[in-house]
Amino acid sequence: MPTNDDFRIDLTFTGRQGAWHRPVAIGVAIAGIVFIIATMTTSLAEKLLPMSDEYLQLMIPPAPDGGEALGLESLKNDLNEKTISVSGTVTNRTDQSISNVIAVVLMQDTTGRFPQTQEVPVMPTELAPHAMGTFAAMATLQEKPGGYTIKFRFADGPFIPHKDERAPEITITPQTNK
Repeated sequence: MPTNDDFRIDLTFTGRQGAWHRPVAIGVAIAGIVFIIATMTTSLAEKLLPMSDEYLQLMIPPAPDGGEALGLESLKNDLNEKTISVSGTVTNRTDQSISNVIAVVLMQDTTGRFPQTQEVPVMPTELAPHAMGTFAAMATLQEKPGGYTIKFRFADGPFIPHKDERAPEITITPQTNK
């Protein structure tokens, strides 16, 4: 009978006969899969994770004056038949960097029946303290454009309050001498 002189490491459980390892491993794997499916399809994840609205609001850094974190500096829209283009600039009013800000532009036609929402990133991706970023969105609606609203949010988080800091438009009203 030939001898087996190969290299071999003896561990604590080497050579033990145990039939319970495989069923336990299968049971743990099934329980893990059921847990993953339960967190994806039910509200179990809400109960386990601290992602409440109050918690998400802590992601928004405060402005030095206690106001909104972002300031809308400029806003421009162009209409061309059924197409609307919206662009603008936004400022980080905080003393901390803000990353991955998304501009959410809801565009409505004159009937109000067929709104379109465009989510576009604010560039640059990371807004340094008191830095300015730009955004631009465009959509072709089913009817003539009637209006739009703009909100800002983190890419995977809550909406960020913003302050309208646009300069008032200068208008000239002619006066007639009587």
